[in-house]
Amino acid sequence: MIRVTSLDEAAEVIAAAMADKKKLGVTAGNSKAALGRQSVYDDVIDASAMCGIIDYQPEELVLTLRAGTLMTEVEDVVASAGQMLPFEVPDLSALLGSGSTGTIGGVLSTNLSGSRRLTAGAARDYLLGFQAVSGRGEFFKSGGKVMKNVTGYDLSKLICGSYGTLAIVDNVTIKTLPRPETAISLLFGCNSMAAAVSLIASIFATAHEPNAAAILPAPAAHAATIEMDAAFVVVIRLEGIEVSVNDRAAHLAAVDLGSDEVHRLEAAASALLWQQIRDVTLLPTQERAIWRISVAPAQSPAILDQIGARFDIDYFADWAGGLVWLSASGDASFATALRDAIESYGGGYAQRIIDRRSGFDDVPPFHPLSPTHLALHQRVKAAFDPLAVLNYGRMHAGL
Repeated sequence: MIRVTSLDEAAEVIAAAMADKKKLGVTAGNSKAALGRQSVYDDVIDASAMCGIIDYQPEELVLTLRAGTLMTEVEDVVASAGQMLPFEVPDLSALLGSGSTGTIGGVLSTNLSGSRRLTAGAARDYLLGFQAVSGRGEFFKSGGKVMKNVTGYDLSKLICGSYGTLAIVDNVTIKTLPRPETAISLLFGCNSMAAAVSLIASIFATAHEPNAAAILPAPAAHAATIEMDAAFVVVIRLEGIEVSVNDRAAHLAAVDLGSDEVHRLEAAASALLWQQIRDVTLLPTQERAIWRISVAPAQSPAILDQIGARFDIDYFADWAGGLVWLSASGDASFATALRDAIESYGGGYAQRIIDRRSGFDDVPPFHPLSPTHLALHQRVKAAFDPLAVLNYGRMHAGL
């Protein structure tokens, strides 16, 4: 473990690794070590000392901080100014068994985004700028402190979700947003997953401005202590100024959407439910694998029906049905069947997040790349890290 306090020091370590033909792991909070392939490295760069708030201008909705800053500190700072991170960062510490929410750098490197992703965008959409050192040991920067301060390539979109395989990042600038005055949820009962997806589409076609939508099958609803006599529960969140939220909720509840049962959750209960959805605490995990599936919402019912007919699964959906969190006991044959089903219904993405069974590592955690996408990944890796020094093999074998 090589502890660094700056990008200058990180560049020196990378240069030495290049000369010695070593592979380097990169970590800070180590809260997301379970995500991705478990590779073995010669040394590990510990960037946890690259932490702290550099500049925060609430009136400009701009926060600049070091990448190793803990998420607990980040959220406390923006909350004290009545603001929030727009992409609603999930806390996967319970799911991953990490005991920590991690750092802002870890969030950006994995592009983790919560339920507001449906209407507000992902983490990468709010990264205004950063400084970094590549796997070549070369310094570069992208963006600045305003949304339109981008010339050349928008590297923020490339770095977010790269799992530290391209560069070590620091001095990140993020756009913040005002925290809504209040938020409540409406619950609608449905008799099928397809009906739930259709109901959400109908709600988003109205003028009531929901900002998040989830679908809970009865087992997940019961885990959230929701007592409704329905096979599926659609959860719709409304947020904003209190008088507006109450007015929209009343009108939306009165619309005939084909649901026989409509309940309302007030602010505290609503916040707790969305925390459970965001942090993926509504699924059984003992001796099971947890999968994250991203598909077109209209296709998720058919995919789940096809997989559920062959395997024992539990699931719930966020992002109006486009993000499915799935718990399964199946082995490699399950992974193949799941990914084949996704491809047969128009394509998508299935990532194995964690597997509670010891010694079970024969399933690639990331969705296999097509030949075209593999070639693109190889060219990007070669441009930033030609000797594959940083986090080699973390996402895909050979990259």
